[in-house]
Amino acid sequence: MRIRAIVTCTVVLVVLLWGGLARASVSIETVVAFNPLAGEFPEGVAVGKAGNVYVSLTEPVGDVVKFAPDGSRSVLAHFAAASFGPLGLATSAAGDVYVADATFDPSTAGIYRVTPDGTSTRLDGTGPMQFPNGVALDKRGNVYATDSATGAVWRIPPGGSGEIWFQSPLLEGTGAFGLGVPLGANGIAFRNGRIFVSNTEGAKLVSIPVLPDGGAGSPTVVAEGPDLLGSDGIALGALGDVFVAVNSQNMIVRVTADGSITTLATAADGLENPASLAFGAGRGDRRSMYVTNFAIFTSPPHPALLKADVGEPGLPLP
Repeated sequence: MRIRAIVTCTVVLVVLLWGGLARASVSIETVVAFNPLAGEFPEGVAVGKAGNVYVSLTEPVGDVVKFAPDGSRSVLAHFAAASFGPLGLATSAAGDVYVADATFDPSTAGIYRVTPDGTSTRLDGTGPMQFPNGVALDKRGNVYATDSATGAVWRIPPGGSGEIWFQSPLLEGTGAFGLGVPLGANGIAFRNGRIFVSNTEGAKLVSIPVLPDGGAGSPTVVAEGPDLLGSDGIALGALGDVFVAVNSQNMIVRVTADGSITTLATAADGLENPASLAFGAGRGDRRSMYVTNFAIFTSPPHPALLKADVGEPGLPLP
């Protein structure tokens, strides 16, 4: 099965003032312009505590590239091109990068940990994941990952083996995008004992509590509707907002705790299939949001890593 591109994460381009005041003008900066002729289409993005920014380049490149605070670029790890290749990313306090590799081959698919020296190790038990897509960590080192094809969230405890943690019709795709596989659970993030998950074709943002014993509690639909159709990656603000990259609609939206949805940026602001979002983590960079312009469905494409000050700092990394 070969499916050419999907929804993953993207760019939040707007300045929100503290305390919910009126929005100010948006300032968008292109950090890196990628080369579409070389097959450089950025999907996932994550930022480490040292300020390094990591970006996954899907097939045919298959690299996870590292951009240091001084602007230098290097390849952290390479994944053999197959179907999508590396998608969602997450970083740990120790500097490891976790990668969702969607190859549709049980011998290679799954969630990988890449150490700072570039050594890649697949996490035990994640090979059966059909479509690994988004990745998140909690404060105890548990890794959570979405399987878009099965509407499930997997959990891999430190030193343990991965297994399905939560699966529900709320996270299932509908097949509406006609890509040969349903696109359900996608972007994922952790905050204060809850896992947030976007549903691409289901047009929902779902919250799942993590119980004291580590199990999953009863889910809540935080928001749903046409503005969330095509939702990809998500990022959490320190003030309680959830930012969503709506890939297929070339939008970034903000979802507040009461479920209200506000469009922050569109194609008119330069968004081209935004796939993933990540707040800066270095000194002076926590109000910056990094966005991948996947640009796989635009012509001519302008794949890029973008940055915008959204006026709200991101939630600190676990």
